[in-house]
Amino acid sequence: MNFKTWSATNPDIKKELKPDIGIRNWDSLNKDEKYKIWKYLESFFFKTSISFSIDDYYKGKIQFYDDPWTSNGTYKQKRIELTILLLNEIYKAQSYARNYLEYPILKNACYDFFNIFINGNENLVLELLSLYCVTLIEEKEQFTIEKSNNENEDEYQKRLTDYRYEIFDKFSERLNEVFIDFGLNYLLTRQRFIPRQEEKIITEIYEPVLKELSVQKWKEVNNLLIDAFSEYRKNTPQGYSNCITNAISSIEGFLQILINGKIDNKGTLGKLIDQGIKNQQIPNDVFTQTIFKNFDSILSRERMETSIAHPKKEYGTEKNARLILNIAMIFIQHCMQK
Repeated sequence: MNFKTWSATNPDIKKELKPDIGIRNWDSLNKDEKYKIWKYLESFFFKTSISFSIDDYYKGKIQFYDDPWTSNGTYKQKRIELTILLLNEIYKAQSYARNYLEYPILKNACYDFFNIFINGNENLVLELLSLYCVTLIEEKEQFTIEKSNNENEDEYQKRLTDYRYEIFDKFSERLNEVFIDFGLNYLLTRQRFIPRQEEKIITEIYEPVLKELSVQKWKEVNNLLIDAFSEYRKNTPQGYSNCITNAISSIEGFLQILINGKIDNKGTLGKLIDQGIKNQQIPNDVFTQTIFKNFDSILSRERMETSIAHPKKEYGTEKNARLILNIAMIFIQHCMQK
């Protein structure tokens, strides 16, 4: 189609219609913005025949129709109820979903879910969405697919993992798209919510790497990165130091599994890289020779100075932690492209 929209004729028009609102957190949104985000995501949670008017909500009135569920509504119903049940079970003293606690029926689960989404603080909302993601992933854990005659075990495991994450991937794609438009500083991956960085870094490095690491083979590496991101989000000097430790350990773990088939804590980074090149498991190209040549010394120095693996000369900073996280991702991606 050759027709161009009005905004396509002039970049300034696009900026006017869709201004850059910067990077912000959930708590900086007003309730109207939260409600608009809800409406863009609502179809994943409820059928559209569940009507949530923000005005009615403020007045304490929410209308449920008699048949709120679609043909796959049974799954949606289970996801919402299980999410709310998990939230109450994990945080018993707080009892965030009070209505469902007192009278555990679907209507109350829906009300509590929506109420938390609109009125909860950042940590509570992201925990609610995280638990919802758990239900999406676990829903298909019970299912499997047959292995083809012409595929090896790694290929089969990747295809099986993609199959089991199919619903989650659709949800995360939509949620990330909406969050970007509202300038929110989180990215949902198969592992967890992580801090958003430059879009090019996220789309070309973080997302493909984390998708590859979701396969069972890399579970231990995956867990180290999950811990790294978790510590990074604490936004404290100790958290940044812990992040650096886990990020460097994830690189070591990745190399040990790649070269030795398991994490065995054998070999320094430098020796592991040399062995990987010798075995042709790591690319022996200009990038490797120029960038990875001093890789071991850079990470060793950072570990010595700011991580918790040794007595620290100083605590890590956000800049240090983000740099090491990016190095870890780039290194793993480069090795996987071999």
